[in-house]
Amino acid sequence: MPIAGGEVLTRRQSFLPWLSRRAFDVVQPDVAKVGGSSEERRIAWMAQDHGVAFVPHGWNTAVGLAADLQLASAIPNTRFVEYLTGSPFIDDLVAEPWRLDEQGCLRIPDRPGLGIRLDPDAVARHTGSRDWLSG
Repeated sequence: MPIAGGEVLTRRQSFLPWLSRRAFDVVQPDVAKVGGSSEERRIAWMAQDHGVAFVPHGWNTAVGLAADLQLASAIPNTRFVEYLTGSPFIDDLVAEPWRLDEQGCLRIPDRPGLGIRLDPDAVARHTGSRDWLSG
């Protein structure tokens, strides 16, 4: 039975013991916990070097899910991103809701940046602030 893990680990250094010992068959870093897309990319490369599958853990926010989808599209042999439905931090924050296609997959956003537009009212509801709008 394949073992997946790593969702709560931070930075690539914490993944190395697990990967080098092949303690995981599938490594699932969370972009919001590991230090962003660049750090998650390094973890994906380490996983490849150790023969471990990479499946990003997209359970954090709409922004994290968008980052995970973009990265997954750029890492060879990455077929999945773990995705949680029914989370207000994922489903409510975007101006255009995530939708599964007829095959049960999410489309990788293709707009500039991470490819999503945030809904300012939803962000304010969940954070209690509009300060992020002033940049």
